[in-house]
Amino acid sequence: PIKVNQQRSVVEQIVVGGADCVGLEAGSKPELMAVLATAPSGGAIVCNGYKDREYIRLALIGRRLGYQVYIVIEKPSELELVFSESEDLGIEPLLGVRVRLAAVASGKWQNSGGAKSKFGLSAAQVLSLVERLRERDCLHWMVLLHSHIGSQIPDLRDIHRGISEAARYYAELLRMGAAIQVIDVGGGLGIDYEGSRSQHYCSTDYDLRAYAAEVLRPIARLCSEQGLPQPMVFTESGRAMTAHHAVLITEVIEREPPFVEPPAEAVEGDELLQRLRFLHDSVRSGVPPQSFQNARHLLAEANERFARGDMDLQQRALAETLFYAIAHEVRGELRLESRRHRDLLEELKETLADRVFCNFSLFQSLPDVWAIDQIFPLMPLHRLDEAPDQAALVHDLTCDSDGCIDSYVDQDGVESTLMLHAARPGEPYLLGVFLVGAYQEILGDMHNLFGDTDAVNVILEDGGRYRLAEPERGDSVDELLRYVHFDPEQMLDSYLRKLRAQHVSEAFIDSYYRELKAGLHGYTYLKG
Repeated sequence: PIKVNQQRSVVEQIVVGGADCVGLEAGSKPELMAVLATAPSGGAIVCNGYKDREYIRLALIGRRLGYQVYIVIEKPSELELVFSESEDLGIEPLLGVRVRLAAVASGKWQNSGGAKSKFGLSAAQVLSLVERLRERDCLHWMVLLHSHIGSQIPDLRDIHRGISEAARYYAELLRMGAAIQVIDVGGGLGIDYEGSRSQHYCSTDYDLRAYAAEVLRPIARLCSEQGLPQPMVFTESGRAMTAHHAVLITEVIEREPPFVEPPAEAVEGDELLQRLRFLHDSVRSGVPPQSFQNARHLLAEANERFARGDMDLQQRALAETLFYAIAHEVRGELRLESRRHRDLLEELKETLADRVFCNFSLFQSLPDVWAIDQIFPLMPLHRLDEAPDQAALVHDLTCDSDGCIDSYVDQDGVESTLMLHAARPGEPYLLGVFLVGAYQEILGDMHNLFGDTDAVNVILEDGGRYRLAEPERGDSVDELLRYVHFDPEQMLDSYLRKLRAQHVSEAFIDSYYRELKAGLHGYTYLKG
């Protein structure tokens, strides 16, 4: 299914690498046009999604291009369009029927199955479809059975239930005279994004071999028991085929540590600040967890007093500094091996984490992190021979508080912070976000008018060598502005009028105008 990643280079590489085993699926007219130009000669094309007259005509013409084009009936009304356009073009279709399974999978996409599914025919609608084809003496057109219970299915048992139900539809349709030759089991093959091999929605509890066995076993068993011909089996495992190919590389542009050393001198005057100073100086001789709880209450009281006007800005700043200093001291006194300390250590790790700002837009490059709390592996690309020692929280460039990553893959599971190396002034520091090849590119939006990033293909060669190919520039500012109906030429005229209205010299006008023009044609992200 090219909806997972419609980039030309990706589609072409999959077609080339798949030899005779790969077909393409389209879910819209633009996707169908791309597929008709790209699919391997004589290959299979599955047409899903809502269809109008033009969509069906294009699919039928695909048969004249030499493809095995399957038009999957998703809604009862589509059949009449097929009858009409098939007769008009004189092209007999290969029809599929998408059945709405009762089986529902766990995970984020469970609505793809069950009675609430957006697509597919109910059992009664399937029977009606068969009768309409029989009445037209066209039942032999129905050659494909399609089902889909969800994407990224973490539990193999859900896959077994869905395939078993689809196999029963296969047997019943054959009994009724349909010429089913193909079972398309849809998507579901998951990616273990977090590496836990679990049933969490960002993981899977199976490997590729186990998935294949669970797909084929129920079908083979039913065919053996009932003496039915074994069908060809299609899967639409787009996520599994594309996720690994792409890595987002982003540069850390700023770090904001919360901890600042408190002043060495004693705190005079305000009693609350004196109590915070006492807590800081007595952490090692007291009860560290209680010291932190007391400090948190005192900081909350300081914030309330500042809001009432009972504390000035310098005093509030000192209260914050003392609080983080206490947190730092308390963390040093706690032990991970003590079960009583683990929850507090986790809280302190977040409290004392650096805020790291990176040159990317979460909404453009990692939209699933914002939309569905997707987890992607993320790690530094520099200083790999050094152990990272500073917890951090990653933020993007957008003016949106949602533009941050809250969950990170760690060797022990999923953590609330990412371990990075201490900053070295003047040295670049890059982070890589992995497994982003499925859906992220095409789902990304233009929040704050941040556009596509620069991209390049990495081609692996013999001997472990590689080369960079087909570099693509990311979106420019004027391209994004045109998308939201600004006219860059009119904007340049407006800049020039406003500059001249300020009665400055022509030299200044020319200089400022050149910079404004360069900004309009520049990259939407920050430059080093």
